[in-house]
Amino acid sequence: MLRKIKNNFILNATFRTIMLFSICYIAGMISFHYIEKASWLDSFYWIVVTLSTVGYGDLTHSHPIMKIIVFPIVLIGIVVFGSVAGIIVEEQQARLRGLKKSKQKNHIVILGYNDASESAIEELIDKYEITLIDENIDINPRIGEIHFIKGNPKKEDVLLKANIEEARGVIIALKEDSDAILATLAVRNLTDAKIIVSISSMENIRRARSAGADIVVVVDALAGRFLASSVFEEFVVKFFEDVSTGREGYDIVEMPAREFSGTNVKDIILKHYEHGLLIAIVRDEKLIIKPDLNMKLREDDKIICIVRTGIL
Repeated sequence: MLRKIKNNFILNATFRTIMLFSICYIAGMISFHYIEKASWLDSFYWIVVTLSTVGYGDLTHSHPIMKIIVFPIVLIGIVVFGSVAGIIVEEQQARLRGLKKSKQKNHIVILGYNDASESAIEELIDKYEITLIDENIDINPRIGEIHFIKGNPKKEDVLLKANIEEARGVIIALKEDSDAILATLAVRNLTDAKIIVSISSMENIRRARSAGADIVVVVDALAGRFLASSVFEEFVVKFFEDVSTGREGYDIVEMPAREFSGTNVKDIILKHYEHGLLIAIVRDEKLIIKPDLNMKLREDDKIICIVRTGIL
């Protein structure tokens, strides 16, 4: 036990600081109480002022022996508060440079930092806590908004630092498809959370799904379709540009259909048109686009609607 305390005192700056502070605090307060005959409250106040080197002078010692006791207390106080400042700075630097383990729960983990992941962060930041893992940047790109871990997103020890076992979902937005697939395998081995993977090549969709991806987004193919559609269907592209972001204009949302259970699609559209337009139903994990107007909703269904931003 004593050996463990000794080793912690030598090697652990935080433990050493707390230990020195506690010894000085207790020794000083007891000394002032019994030697100067002060109350415990005055003794508590005096040692705080003395250790912090503020020295208001409203409570001072009069006994000669207190001068001998105060001298090392003041010196140690300077060291202790200097150590505290150093620990705070070190902690901030560690967080800034991605060296601290995430303690988030039910959060979103994003692997890879680029324009796509930045857009994802922008959409999710108001709804979920986010942990970003990347090995190519050195400093948290969104200080105070997200948790950052520097490291290889394909390695399990790095993923564990993101507390990925308790994550709600994982977005993999790595540059190379091969890296994305390897990261998917590593993530699926550690968590049952939903995995969304960004893939560049159509031929890698099956590989990504086999690796454990729940949703595969072929970014380049989608971008190509939008570019082509812009030539002859300009407002179709503008429509998707609007509803694909929840920041302004309109948004596409998915919500439980519990409150509409037993109601048919036609009545929902007519009665709730001002609030949103029902465009699809999710039933038994299947997406039904433009459902039959007479179709009645079940309690376990989900509905997909277009709503004006800010209504929900």
